[in-house]
Amino acid sequence: MTLLDSVPITACHECVATLTLPLALFFLLAETTVGGVMTVAFLRLTGGLTHGFLKFITVTYAILAALALLVVVAAPPGSYHRLLAINQSAAGTLVFLQGLLVIVMVAQVVLTWRRQDAPILSWVLPLFASVLLLAGIVATLGPLASSILGAAAIAAAVLLCAAVLGAATTGMLLGHWYLVTPALTNAPLLRAIEVLLISLVLQAILFPLTLSGLHASGSVTSALGLSPALSVLWALGAVVLPLAAAGLALPTCRIRSFMSTTGLLYLAMIAILPGQLLGQLLLFVVAAA
Repeated sequence: MTLLDSVPITACHECVATLTLPLALFFLLAETTVGGVMTVAFLRLTGGLTHGFLKFITVTYAILAALALLVVVAAPPGSYHRLLAINQSAAGTLVFLQGLLVIVMVAQVVLTWRRQDAPILSWVLPLFASVLLLAGIVATLGPLASSILGAAAIAAAVLLCAAVLGAATTGMLLGHWYLVTPALTNAPLLRAIEVLLISLVLQAILFPLTLSGLHASGSVTSALGLSPALSVLWALGAVVLPLAAAGLALPTCRIRSFMSTTGLLYLAMIAILPGQLLGQLLLFVVAAA
């Protein structure tokens, strides 16, 4: 018996944010890894990344994938069925899918470190494992919505969350790489910032609408009003602050002021990580209401 099984259903709504924190942390780590893999694959396809950075970033995302696996093994998503109307069958596959991603990322690390001329197609398997994990997360959360449109909104919200986390993390780490080798083309960093900005704007529009689809009233105001503190903190951490920082990072990158760009992306990351975590908790609070 888990701690969640011992909590009365009637009391869960009052403490759902606390009880679902491990689940939110898993989604944060998993979506950062998935989004990072997708961002790196995109930048690798469009060109400009050095082999040294690829070696560094594959190790980074392999470590994040391993951390996510530790979290999901310690707190299996299926154990949250008393709090949330999740798909238990899909939730039960997340441990396997996360483990698969870890294995694939370790293999990618070995390949990248051993072969300087590793082809672009070498990223197909990490992308496939990432898509499977993302699909597992979407399938797990899908039943929280009361309609097909609501389920589609959840899927889009999960994808945008991964895009924001992946682009922000990759961009910030890539910015540090320019401080060591400033002669590199700024094209990959510009593309990463552009992906981040577009994803942030789309998420700011879609996420409140997704929450309204989970609430009985169907109102954005009512959904956000269930936890005003979480709503305000989410808006600051996931929308206002990162948009300001990333928006300023774009022109500084264009003039190749990489120290300023990296500092701004670092500030964006400081806001995005807790902002996205709070967004996950807010989604659970609305879904459990």
